[in-house]
Parts: sequence; C-alpha cells; structure tokens
Amino acid sequence: MITVRKILSLASLIPLLATGTPLTLHKDMPFSAARKLLIQQKWKPIHVHADDHYSLMGVEHELAKLNIREFDSCSIDYSNCIMRYKRDDQCLTVYTIGEKVKYMKVVDWTNECPESQQSADAPSRR
Repeated sequence: MITVRKILSLASLIPLLATGTPLTLHKDMPFSAARKLLIQQKWKPIHVHADDHYSLMGVEHELAKLNIREFDSCSIDYSNCIMRYKRDDQCLTVYTIGEKVKYMKVVDWTNECPESQQSADAPSRR
C-alpha cells in the first residue's frame, strides 16, 4: 500500500531528476564525500577564480592548499562556501558550511550557474 508520506517523498525527487542533480547528494553529507561522489558522476569542478586576482580568506586558504579550487566564495563568519561544478551544459552549485575542510558539510545545492558560465563561459570575479 502506498502511503501519503511515500507519495510526497517520491514527489520531492522530481525537481532533482529534472535538473540532473545526483540523487545521492544529501544535506549534512560531508563535503569530502560529496565532492568525491560528484567527480565520480562526471561533474567537473569549475575553477571560478582561475583568471582573476581573488584574495583568499578563511577556509579558502585550506581549500586551495588541498587543490580544491571550485569555491566561488566562502564567508568568514560562519564559513559558508559556494562550490561550482559543471557537467556537459549543466551546472551544479553546492553550498557548504564548516570552518575546516574535514568538518565541512553540504547544506544545499541548486542547478545555478556562475554568471560567467551563463554568459561568456569563462571564469570571472563577481
């Protein structure tokens, strides 16, 4: 017997299927596990600041040392980071929280593209 809860649960997956977002990505997932999963699923990190002189702050230093360059920006107060990925013509933006990479967790994600990917398909600073 199908319950209302099961129907609502299945209905919540429809937007994920439509955007190509991996169904195995979930809130509170450790960022390192999420990143590994995304790369396995052929999502390519977008090095947003490859061609600019973006000044690293806070957790961005640690990310850069680990060659994790897909951060768009990270706040200092709560260490929220915006991470960008691309697969074919799809984009994935992953939002994380955590002051150290080993403690970072996924808090949300969208199919939003960086402004530069939407217009010129070249990285630029916002």
